Amino acid sequence: MNILIESGATKSTCIGYDDRCTFFSYQTTGINATYATQREIFAVFNKLILENKVVVEKVENILYYGSGCFNKNNAEKVKEVLSSLFQNAIIEVYSDLYAACHALCKNNVGFVGILGTGAASCFYNGETITQKAPSLGWLLGDEGSGTHLGKLFVTEYLKDNLELEILQDFEKTFSVSKLLVFETIYQHTKPQTFFSLTPPFLLKHIDNQQIRVLIEDSFQNFFDKQIEFYKTFLHPWFFCGSIAFFFQELLIEVAKKNSIKIEKIIPYCAQNLLKANN
Repeated sequence: MNILIESGATKSTCIGYDDRCTFFSYQTTGINATYATQREIFAVFNKLILENKVVVEKVENILYYGSGCFNKNNAEKVKEVLSSLFQNAIIEVYSDLYAACHALCKNNVGFVGILGTGAASCFYNGETITQKAPSLGWLLGDEGSGTHLGKLFVTEYLKDNLELEILQDFEKTFSVSKLLVFETIYQHTKPQTFFSLTPPFLLKHIDNQQIRVLIEDSFQNFFDKQIEFYKTFLHPWFFCGSIAFFFQELLIEVAKKNSIKIEKIIPYCAQNLLKANN
């Protein structure tokens, strides 16, 4: 049996398969290898084994694509954990950017962006990534991501800049007050988790002009960073990620304003990767 894992910051999609059938398709906790400890990573995949009754001795190959794994130390951290659990398997660990490239581009040349809980981008020459924009994480970067959208929205909320209808629905939906939001941001160990929960609420109110402008600003911030790094776009863009997919109308709109062509948008890569590897 082979296992394909696509792991974003919010969730991981794990598929067990061989050349004849799919044994399981399973979603579990997301992993960003930059922040997750080896113990946390172990817990995620031990749960995968237990809940899917995986016979680890029969697992021959594991193909892992994950957030934070462009960094070699992070990739090695994930590989060490997987090797301890699946001792007979050949394990390959790649960045989630390669998942997007392989799923979206195949042999085509283009710019590839991930807009999910976090954000990343690269230039893919049809075989390998030749340029990768700096990724500063949720605190200093991740423009256009779910976490960035959440930060912009929560900032407007705390500044009393939201329309009354939006404010009241937000407090009702999340059972929060300004005091509770402050405590969540400044006293919890992972405040980015709270920020990343807000995009479904923004999608619910996407027809509200104030919300639309906020989303457009976040996407414009993303493209500003890309223009600053890549300078010119002679090839189209390909996007994956929940934010890119569910907010694609506004993403395409902002791209056009910047003379950027978007070729394709998909929410997740796992099924496309499975077809390519099966």
